[in-house]
Amino acid sequence: MSNSYSAMWEAALADFCGDERVRAVESGADGAAAALWGDIDALGFNDALIPTERRGAGLGLAHVEPLVVAAARAGVSHPLGETMVARALLSRVGWISEGSCIALASVVSTDNGRGWTCADIPGSRLASHVLVDDGEQWLLMPVSAAQSTPGIYRPTASAALRWETKDTAIVRFAKKPSESASNFCNAMHASVMAGTMGRVLDLSVQYANDRHQFGRAIGQFQAIQQDLAVLAEQAGMAALAARMGCAAAGIEPDRLLAASAKLNASDAALRVAALAHAVHGAIGITQEHMLGVFTARLHELRAVGDTDAECAELLGDAVLKSPLTLCDFTRDSLAPTPVEEV
Repeated sequence: MSNSYSAMWEAALADFCGDERVRAVESGADGAAAALWGDIDALGFNDALIPTERRGAGLGLAHVEPLVVAAARAGVSHPLGETMVARALLSRVGWISEGSCIALASVVSTDNGRGWTCADIPGSRLASHVLVDDGEQWLLMPVSAAQSTPGIYRPTASAALRWETKDTAIVRFAKKPSESASNFCNAMHASVMAGTMGRVLDLSVQYANDRHQFGRAIGQFQAIQQDLAVLAEQAGMAALAARMGCAAAGIEPDRLLAASAKLNASDAALRVAALAHAVHGAIGITQEHMLGVFTARLHELRAVGDTDAECAELLGDAVLKSPLTLCDFTRDSLAPTPVEEV
């Protein structure tokens, strides 16, 4: 999916995100993450969700979803979608970002009201701040003040963070009742996974065309074609679900659509990763190949925030509490509202 401004965005990302640069960011090379973020932030798209009266672009979530997908497909490691949402929320209280990269997270442990812990936060080691949902308010916490435990899948990019006290917050403001970090993250993470699966498909098709066995490209073998067809089907379904999950004219996604998008993306991610590695054979699991960079992101995003089981439970509860039949519920509650293109 694209819109009138995403072509310019994609062209810029193609210049910024070469394989070597993406690898440097993922490996924690000095200055690599900051330099890439500086290039991306200078384009101005990170303020797209801020209302025009606060000097933003005044776009909605549906309008920026193609940008998030394209960034993931290009290999951007930073929490770009979360930054867009966080900057829009922080604009309410007049906070100026000054180029900050901001992750989103919910508090999972308060250590008897003292220490604060947020579980694995994708891209948090590449961010300067985390906007934390403590259930009652939003608090902007500096990453530099937190104790960091490296993430499992991307240890140099992601981490669980713990602050000694929430007094560390540099900004705090009231949440709207319907707002939650998990809801925003479900929509953003589904979009990132859709873009990542698109890149995995690109890599797999390229390899199947380039790799020759018994005198012909392996992509001409029926078994490989079957794997690529299923991979493309799964990536396509995840892309459609992500689009529906972000179908909102404002910045807040529908809770059920966002959960459905994350559930679909998580379900597809397992099959996409397995099929891509099967097409690539042994080369796909070597550190030298870019496939591992992208499949690691898929596995990470499946495991963080609302898992597929939690998303399924949320949707199941909504179905059981609804007076509608399953068919009517799906048609009425899981149908996105059309959003005008810009």
